Amino acid sequence: MRLVLLSALLLVPAMASADSTTCKTVSAVPADATDAELQLAAKVSLANCTAEANFAQLKLAPDDASMHALTAAAQPSLDMLDDVIRSDDARMAPIAQAARADLLAGMAVRMRDSIAPVTMDTVGEPLAEHDREHAAIEAKIKPWLDQAQSR
Repeated sequence: MRLVLLSALLLVPAMASADSTTCKTVSAVPADATDAELQLAAKVSLANCTAEANFAQLKLAPDDASMHALTAAAQPSLDMLDDVIRSDDARMAPIAQAARADLLAGMAVRMRDSIAPVTMDTVGEPLAEHDREHAAIEAKIKPWLDQAQSR
């Protein structure tokens, strides 16, 4: 079971951006399945796939609008993962907690990556501006990183 779930979670990001119906496919549970854990595993897979598909549609910049857009894009997935965590399932709740932390950390990385990279020619005022942008982003993404570490 763990291997199947892990495989699905690793494959989902690459597939999600290629086809929006893929999320429904990777989270499908056979109609005759009676194991509640399968339903929870499917919800975790759907949450991860949905987040990746939503994130792939965003063009982020180091600004408040992008922070809000990324938060809105992640919210359905965070809600699904919270549902699994609240289920208190011995195996799936910790997996959902880890997936939630990874999602929040990934959001922070995406916002950091929205800042133009430093090159060999980035000196003087452009370098100072780059550092100011990073400082501003770090303050804004801190709540996400704190949440990721608190679970």
